[in-house]
Amino acid sequence: MSIARRAVLAGAAALATGLSAGCDIPTERTAVWHPAPDVLLPLLQRTVELRDRYGEALTAFPALQDRLGPLKDDHAQHVIALAREIGLPEEGPFPQPSTSATALPTDQGAALTELVNLERKGREDAEGACLAAPSYRAALLGSIAACRAGHVEVLT
Repeated sequence: MSIARRAVLAGAAALATGLSAGCDIPTERTAVWHPAPDVLLPLLQRTVELRDRYGEALTAFPALQDRLGPLKDDHAQHVIALAREIGLPEEGPFPQPSTSATALPTDQGAALTELVNLERKGREDAEGACLAAPSYRAALLGSIAACRAGHVEVLT
């Protein structure tokens, strides 16, 4: 019986060696994890659009620099703060929005009216993001919403 036991043990050892040699254990992960885009990304994109629209208005109507310049600067700071929060470089580049902007109205009054409407929509966007975001983001988003509400008052 001792020969049979030795034969079984030798066979089991050979089988184990053969099986382990035939198994390919991957040394690299083949699956790649792609995190979902940050929920603040659309707000960042619209903030970039708003900042740029102010830039266009200031180019078209330089006499409005004293009135619109500080508002544009506020939006530039919002872009930086949102980029930091999301984890993007402050200077960009930022993902482009899916919609294309229309031409700025050539009449100064119409351009200001457009900016008021964009600020109102921006305030609603920031308020919605504030309510939907985790609590640790509420202060940032609340301050952006309040700033945009103040911009509406300055422009009207």
